[in-house]
Amino acid sequence: MRCYLIRHAQTIWNHENRLQGHSDLPLSPVGLEQARRLGDYFASRPISALYTSHLARSLQTAQAIAHQTGLRPVVEPTLAEMHLGVWEGLTPDEVNSRYEGAYQRWCVTPSQIEIPGAEPMDQFHRRVRQTVGQILAAHQDDGDVVIVSHGGVLAALFADWLEAGYDQVLRRLVLNNAGISALDCQVTPPCVLWVNATSHLVSVDTSRS
Repeated sequence: MRCYLIRHAQTIWNHENRLQGHSDLPLSPVGLEQARRLGDYFASRPISALYTSHLARSLQTAQAIAHQTGLRPVVEPTLAEMHLGVWEGLTPDEVNSRYEGAYQRWCVTPSQIEIPGAEPMDQFHRRVRQTVGQILAAHQDDGDVVIVSHGGVLAALFADWLEAGYDQVLRRLVLNNAGISALDCQVTPPCVLWVNATSHLVSVDTSRS
């Protein structure tokens, strides 16, 4: 059994480099094209189940895959991104200006920064770990599974599977919008096959909104 992990396609705030967290934005025109490319990628692959966060950017991405595969997306709110409290909607420069360089410090040791109003880091990691563990366990005897979620969620999962610190993974692992990562789930813990494949997005102009 193989599990494909996908970061949602692009939103306007992604294009503007604004922190989203639980803010619920739809895909931008570029994001809709990226999602369509994802649908094409999975159209001929034997996928047995499709899961997604409830946030619009993730759900729209999953719906594009569903359109090509005929699967009904299973909406799982616990796959949502970490709530980022008062930082949501701000750019890194705005966070640094309003909160005394907090984003710059967060980039070094994110787990050590307390964001006002944000979801506690340990609570976030626990819900993500439990949800994905349940999904993988439920499909061990089925075909391949696709999970559409968010950058912070995927980083937390890779930190677990690679036995690496979350701070290091979040800073060093690139997870593009609509990038595809894959796991071999026939072993425990899962074996990472590849991270952030984007060849299906060649010629999509991500510089526009």
